[in-house]
Amino acid sequence: MRVATLQPVLVEFIPKLLERGVLYVSRKYRTASHLCCCGCGTKIVTPLRETEFSLTVRDGKVSLNPSVGNWNHPCQSHYWIRGNQVIWAEPMSKDEIRKGRAYDDALKDAYFGKVAWPWWRRALAQIEQFVKENFGQ
Repeated sequence: MRVATLQPVLVEFIPKLLERGVLYVSRKYRTASHLCCCGCGTKIVTPLRETEFSLTVRDGKVSLNPSVGNWNHPCQSHYWIRGNQVIWAEPMSKDEIRKGRAYDDALKDAYFGKVAWPWWRRALAQIEQFVKENFGQ
């Protein structure tokens, strides 16, 4: 059964056994974990880092960015967490997943300095080239 909301719980360590409908957040270890919202029971780990996921807390409610795409799991669930609400996204094709991963990799490469100074100009050019080649824009 799908989960419609996630209740955030701040912890130092992510527990071994997770409760359905809870988003465990460890600020110390910069990670958040929950059971997949589709109900399959898979533990989903989202690293809270500049190149991975960001967590926003507003009025006690949490949002996670970007979307959670469980492409490595049999359920292939895809959803957003916005203000504790689970918002289901459309499924993605293998090609869309590949392009999304390539885009994420380009952003990480730029962030970690694999491009020379001024990094942001080269990073922007790489991203623009990637979008043009893969999305025709």
